[in-house]
Formats: sequence, C-alpha cells, structure tokens
Amino acid sequence: MSASDAWTRLGAVAPADLTNATLELHWAAQFIAAAGQSFAEPREDDSHRAMTWDASRREFMGEPFAGAYPFRVGLRPADLTLQLLDQTDEPLGSLPLAGKTREEGHEWLMSGLANYMGELPGIGRPEYDLPPHPVHDGAPFSEGQRNELGTLSALYESAAALLGEIVDGHESASEVRCWPHHFDIATLVTVERGEDSHASKTIGIGMAPMGGGYESWYWYVTPWPHPKLDTLPTLDGPGAWHTEGWVGAERRATQPSHIRLVARNANAAPAPSSASHSLLRLYWARRKPPATSDCSGRYGVSLGSSAGTFCA
Repeated sequence: MSASDAWTRLGAVAPADLTNATLELHWAAQFIAAAGQSFAEPREDDSHRAMTWDASRREFMGEPFAGAYPFRVGLRPADLTLQLLDQTDEPLGSLPLAGKTREEGHEWLMSGLANYMGELPGIGRPEYDLPPHPVHDGAPFSEGQRNELGTLSALYESAAALLGEIVDGHESASEVRCWPHHFDIATLVTVERGEDSHASKTIGIGMAPMGGGYESWYWYVTPWPHPKLDTLPTLDGPGAWHTEGWVGAERRATQPSHIRLVARNANAAPAPSSASHSLLRLYWARRKPPATSDCSGRYGVSLGSSAGTFCA
C-alpha cells in the first residue's frame, strides 16, 4: 500500500468523531506498556514501555524481550487485535479486544505467556494517569468501530512514515516511537550536547491524536529549553503557538485529511511527498536559517505555510 492510500483512508472519519475509538486504542496500548514495564530493561527515557510502528504489519510493536523465551507484544489498531509474538515476530496467539474487558485482556496475556514460558509471569501496570473512559472501569472495548479504527491506523501509519523521513535525513534524530502515556508518535532531534554528552538543546516533532487541551489530533514542534514567551514570533499560515502547560508550535486538525509534513534544510528544495495538500510544514536549519529570520546561525524552526521562525 502506498502512502497516498493511507492519506486517502484518513478521509473516512472526521477528527472530531474519533474520540471514543482513540481513547479505547490508547487504553489498549497499555498492554504493550505493561509488558515493557515488566520484562524490558528500564531506560531513563522510558522508551522500554514505548512502541514502534511496523509498516509491513500495520501494527504497534512493543520492545523485544530477550531471555530463555524471547517475545514481544503487538497491537493492530485497524481491528483492535492484541498479539503475542515470538522472537521471529510470528504470532503465538491473537486476541480481538472488541467485546472484551481490560481484565480479560490481561488474563489472556498472562495465560499466553505462561503457556509459552512454562510459568505464570507477573505483569505490572503503568502508574501514570490516562484519560477517563468506561473501559478503565470494567466496560468492554466497543464493537462496530471499523471505520474509526481504520482511520486511526492510517493516521499513525502516515505519521510514522513522515516522521521516518526526518529520521532518515538527520543522524541526530531519535527513532520514531509512540509513547503510551500521551499516545503521541514522535522523534526528538538533538541540536546540541553539553560537555557531559547529554542533550542540551532539542526539538521534538510529533503527532498526538488528542489531548494537550485539544479534542482532535494535532501536530507539534517543541523546542527545549523552551523559548521565552515574549520572544515567540508570529507564525505565518495555519500554525499557532501553544503556551499553556507546554511551549511549542502546533497545528490542529479540522479536516479529516489533507495534512502534509515537509522537513528540509532551509536552503534546499522541499522534500517530495505523496500528500496533495499542505496544512503543516516544519522547517529547520542548522547553519543557514531562513532569510526571513535573524537566527545568526542558530537553530530555527517554523510552523505554517511560510517561514515564521523561532530560534533556539
């Protein structure tokens, strides 16, 4: 399937109608987070609980777990199916979650691991807060959400592909991951490192399905350290600054499709994209910022249809 097919499928359901399916998919992703928390070596950035997107399977994939019985947990959004996979990513078992409760999902996962490993493992659960939903209180995952889940699958598929273009072009960009706490999919570009080799200046680029004060999905660009609010420039085009709780440029979705992400060097030609419309553009330049800025060689990012820029 081509990227343009994914964009076409985004038109099936308007963003405002994805709320319930998004929340249920978010809660379903906690099975992967729980497995990562219980079996993977903890990492300082919490990526042991995160997921990657497997384009060939159209599936979220958790961390691979080593040991005598290597395995990983996957989640296919299009039909909300939980999978237990062996070391070659072949399914050991699958559970369609529609009509099942969270407790039934955990029992299935523990039973599958017990059969595979020969013992009943203990599986912890993430301690962070999630958006409220009846699934948390024991209600089953909904049935009859094929269009909504298919749209969400296409949304994450497209976001992973577009963010992958950034990673492929920048060795300082992190692997594209979906984070189970806020359910955003993102990469982190390290701009500078301090004398201790830790990142001292970064820019996060990602897509979140909802949250952050929004009832619809949105793209964001977040510089760190955060720029001072009184120094934020005006962004041309549809982008806007978000300053409550976090600081960054954001573009909310008001249409079911027609989103395009372009990442390029400031003095290079725009990168090709299969999407036919452009509502969101992210530009950055390390050495030569856009001519409209006065970054003087610093790192610049813009969100919008032209070069409204902040310098980091």
